Amino acid sequence: MADPFVGEIRAFAFTFAPMNWATCDGQTLNIVQNQALYSLLGTTYGGDGKTTFGLPNLQGRAPMSFGAGPGLTPRTLGAATGDASVSLSANHFPPHTHALQSVSNSTADQKPAANHYLAKVPSAGKPPVTSNTYQPPSATGVQLAADAVQPAGTATGQIPHDNMQPYLPLLLCIALYGEYPVRG
Repeated sequence: MADPFVGEIRAFAFTFAPMNWATCDGQTLNIVQNQALYSLLGTTYGGDGKTTFGLPNLQGRAPMSFGAGPGLTPRTLGAATGDASVSLSANHFPPHTHALQSVSNSTADQKPAANHYLAKVPSAGKPPVTSNTYQPPSATGVQLAADAVQPAGTATGQIPHDNMQPYLPLLLCIALYGEYPVRG
């Protein structure tokens, strides 16, 4: 295996960082003991810049390239964003309505048209039919007033939903030593 570049990140299928590598878990390192790596990372991932600097924290995060491109959101090196779960509210959905499918005449229909709701009131002042919805032909339908149907309210809850892409956990480590990268 070729020597890594200082600061190179690799995935490993075992549970420990190999010699001269450190886990990408946001830990801080001493600048004096890791000058080459500090010269590349600076305080992009944390640390005070006087005695310590931070390593990237890739725990529960997927790496992506920084920068911008046509139609893409600009990404800043080292800026962690995103959430593993999200609670949606009514503000997350665009305003919209659902039409009530119904017949437009005042007579009761034995069989509603396709995609129409099957419910009717036998006569004014009586409760809606809750069983045996298909009434005999003699049942009289009732015309609903234009304002008889009101919004039912929102259907969102406050329980977070999973917001993660499929994943396979591996150990991500950064090379502490190796070949110093030269700009090409």
